[in-house]
Amino acid sequence: MLRMLYTTGLFPRGFAGRAVPANAIYLNIGQLGLAIPSFFDWLAKRPDIIRAMMVHDAIPIDYPHLVGSKAPLYHRQMIRTAAEHADCLIFNSAYTRASVSAVMQDFGRAFPPGLVRSLPLSSAFIDVEAPVPELRDTRYFLAVSTIEPRKNYALLLRVWQRFVATMGPAAPHLIIVGALGKGAETILAPLRSDSSLAKRVHHVAGLSSPALASLVLGAAGMLCPSLAEGFGLPLLEANAMGVPTIASDIPAHREVATATTVLLPTDDEHGWARAITALPDVAACRARDIPAALTEAAYCADIVDFVSGVRAKTA
Repeated sequence: MLRMLYTTGLFPRGFAGRAVPANAIYLNIGQLGLAIPSFFDWLAKRPDIIRAMMVHDAIPIDYPHLVGSKAPLYHRQMIRTAAEHADCLIFNSAYTRASVSAVMQDFGRAFPPGLVRSLPLSSAFIDVEAPVPELRDTRYFLAVSTIEPRKNYALLLRVWQRFVATMGPAAPHLIIVGALGKGAETILAPLRSDSSLAKRVHHVAGLSSPALASLVLGAAGMLCPSLAEGFGLPLLEANAMGVPTIASDIPAHREVATATTVLLPTDDEHGWARAITALPDVAACRARDIPAALTEAAYCADIVDFVSGVRAKTA
């Protein structure tokens, strides 16, 4: 984080106050540095600057049992920093806005203007032309996210143990794409102790966006069993690609789900198994009609319009 701040030219903070042009817009979409209040002291001396900040979720506060012991404290400080400095806020979902608003009420500050804007698709998902050739004849499902307790991968591993036991060599494959997070070793332990399961469940990390897009395009389905999310990006990506989706029935997923998305309880192992086996075999090519609103250009334009509108009202 310190290296990233240094490369922006805004570190140390004393330099930022002098270097940023008059009447600039400060835009923080990555929550970068929000847990360290001193990074933003310089903003107090620059009332000419419009401050727009994005808060991704309030999960560590609402679900402390799913994160590390220090995460709730850090996250509360992030939201406090945004409450104290932001002239406007950006959210990825209505659910995130509601949950962050509830936390901000504790800080005694009026809720600033906010924009709820769905995240866009990476251009790689729009430009992808074909699935992974080596997997063309393989029936596989995808789960994409950091491997940590709240992603509920334990449910999928139990489902696949059931598939291996009942279907044997005919069982479909599951590809888990994501970095190793807190508790990942424990979550993936069944792959080390069960050789039959390891032949059907595969963990991959470090894929480029084009590689992931090709993998998604050829999947029989995208599986999103998370216990909590601020936004469901893998669900959005799969829906846009015409890939069947099965997701946990949580608020953030309901906002992204389409009419064909199957929403299930996070603990319904039998229901997940039935829904997965019910999906048809994957087609070689899928027709895709990606709305312009999902492009990165449209997303950036909406952010600029929103922040510019806030500036116009404060001028």
